[in-house]
Amino acid sequence: MQKKSMFFLAVAAMSGVNALAGGLLTNTNQNAAYVRQMSQNGIIGLEGMYANPAGTAFLSNGWHLTLNSQSAWQQRNISTTFPLFAFNAKDPGAATHEFRGKASAPVIPSFSLSYNQDKWSVNAHFALIGGGGKCEFNKGLGSFEALVGGNIATGIIESIATGYAQQAIPAYMAQGMTMEQAQAAVAGPAKEYAVGAFGANPTNYLKGYSMNSTMEGRSYYFGLQLGATYKFTDNLAGFLGVRGVYGTCSYVGNVMDINYTTAAGSASAPGIALDCDQAAFGVTPIIGIDWKINEHWNVAAKYEAPTMMNLKNTSELSDAAKVMSQDPTSPLAQFRDGEKVREDIPGILAVGAQYSPIETIRLSAGGNYYFDKQAKKFGDKQNLLDYNTWEVNAGVEYDCCKWLTVSASWQSTQYGLSDASMNDLSFNNSNNMVGAGVRIHATDRLDIDLGYMHTFYQDRTVVSKTAVGDKTDVYSRKNEVIGVGVTLNL
Repeated sequence: MQKKSMFFLAVAAMSGVNALAGGLLTNTNQNAAYVRQMSQNGIIGLEGMYANPAGTAFLSNGWHLTLNSQSAWQQRNISTTFPLFAFNAKDPGAATHEFRGKASAPVIPSFSLSYNQDKWSVNAHFALIGGGGKCEFNKGLGSFEALVGGNIATGIIESIATGYAQQAIPAYMAQGMTMEQAQAAVAGPAKEYAVGAFGANPTNYLKGYSMNSTMEGRSYYFGLQLGATYKFTDNLAGFLGVRGVYGTCSYVGNVMDINYTTAAGSASAPGIALDCDQAAFGVTPIIGIDWKINEHWNVAAKYEAPTMMNLKNTSELSDAAKVMSQDPTSPLAQFRDGEKVREDIPGILAVGAQYSPIETIRLSAGGNYYFDKQAKKFGDKQNLLDYNTWEVNAGVEYDCCKWLTVSASWQSTQYGLSDASMNDLSFNNSNNMVGAGVRIHATDRLDIDLGYMHTFYQDRTVVSKTAVGDKTDVYSRKNEVIGVGVTLNL
């Protein structure tokens, strides 16, 4: 019972809470300007410090500073259908249960700073480049409950098989077999009979079960980027920089008060729990180039190398979990106190262009490619992906008057997650995002950005085969972000 139930803790601790936008472990919304206009890969401006850092070379001489804050609200909902759910005493007869997770990040700060002097500029950028919130499942997860119910059923099936074997072994021995030979001969038929008998009418054996479970996870990856740009010509500039990343994650989960009733009577199982904090530091080299072709066109590209992250555990496990964690083949081995868990941030290739047909209108388009399959994960989970994440975007800005710019944008993100890589906590859904907002030119030196972004996710259905029937999970998400930013040009 304990060993199988504890698997949910492995699922929990291998996943992050990504409350923002981008690849599997990458946030692309680094400021309020992104919220209102997501296509930033080819723009020229301080707001492009993350998406197009080379473009900052074309800012005017002097200091440029932007301060931003975003707020994100997200729901992660899983509708799980499993035959044994009908025996849950808290919701008898219902084979489908809803598990709702709420993630919130009320304050997501960031800043960018650049000092430009003729051909050179030096700059800095700070933001949450991964994670960004806390997610709570007050009823636990479907995988928790399915494992508890499945373990109870396994015990019942083993009991039925034992009874069958006890009756069949004498008949085999009467044919001249030894006890050992009879036990070996009856093992297969006994298991087959037990599975069939339980599956045909489980109510003859299982009367009900109950449990209490919760799960809470948070994930923050802070990034401080330092770099410099150089204008090779009046129209061509390059960027070279590095980002230091500090990642901190926390996962607290438990399954308690496990009780069940079978035809043989009532019983209980010991509660299980995990409290795990993780931390790591990594370094990301970055290069970029921007070509300001003329007053109408600008094109740019950026590449970020993969970031090696070895998350070190500081863990408190229940007694049973501690024993299991000593087994190097156990999934709990990775959660021993002091253990390091590989969770690399993928490399990114970003390209984009901006076209201005007239001075007051700017049209943008671009794309990002995330090298997820090349980013090492604990247990080589990256090999479960079908393909790398990719996304495309487009946006428009219009200076409707001297003091106001309005904007709107769209982005589509496609994840290469296979069915095998989807689970309750570490799932992503392909999506389309729309954003809109304004930039207020309060003075010649002060701009204010206000933006709103909404994500439309595509539901994903995954069917898993189990010994007691199919388990079907329908994964869905909701996401909203607002942002406000202030930019100073000194």
